[in-house]
Amino acid sequence: MRLNLELQKMEGFTSRFTEYVKVLRSRADSSKLDELAEFRRIDRKAFDEAGVFYIKDMAELLVPEYLGILNDFGLISKVNGKPIFHERYVIPILNTKGKVINLVGYSWLAPERYVYGTAKYYRRKDTLYGLENLHLAYEIGYAVLVEGITDAIRLRSLGIKNVFANCGTHSSPFITAQLNRCRYGVIKIPDRDDAGLRANRQWEFSRYITIFPPAMYKDIDEMLRDEDNIGWFLNYFNECVKILLDERKKYLKGRILETTII
Repeated sequence: MRLNLELQKMEGFTSRFTEYVKVLRSRADSSKLDELAEFRRIDRKAFDEAGVFYIKDMAELLVPEYLGILNDFGLISKVNGKPIFHERYVIPILNTKGKVINLVGYSWLAPERYVYGTAKYYRRKDTLYGLENLHLAYEIGYAVLVEGITDAIRLRSLGIKNVFANCGTHSSPFITAQLNRCRYGVIKIPDRDDAGLRANRQWEFSRYITIFPPAMYKDIDEMLRDEDNIGWFLNYFNECVKILLDERKKYLKGRILETTII
């Protein structure tokens, strides 16, 4: 009974959070997404589909009818009592029902490029970016796991919708269990730096293939900024998918393939 009541509270919270974000998006300067798309070299449509919007002044977060719940939304700093986003692109993190559970502010100009909200029901360690598409991963049988949100948006722009961002290099038994439900397995694409290599060792799944970007690139997002890399990457990626599916058909459980794009 208590669990059902808490679930009802959480659903009510995420519904209200989603309504709030819709208000913010409707008031935001949509032309700023063109600037973001040009800088990241990603089709603007991908940012539109991800629900990204721009906050210029922190006062824009102070929508009167939602003032009483902004602390629960995790948008007020505990240090100075002010809204946490200023001159940042804001990326919604959604749950499996497509409802907003947290917001992330991004700026390539700030020393701290990503600022995560601390929404009431959000646990970064146990929450993937992209959960609204988890059903798709289950339907087609495999998931793609990357570190950063922009890595995921980049791959989405190429038609890979079953991609999820770990939002860091940590590991989580809960996330592992979610992705292990994919009948064919997981394709991991960690960053190329030391942290990414450590993350790869921690991301353990029943069946998986690991793709490492070439050493001259930090991550898959950086590699795919060069349009010359897109075509052959997709061919390479699709071959990895075929291998993953073939391994499952052969019932070679635990078989590991690590491959570097060269």
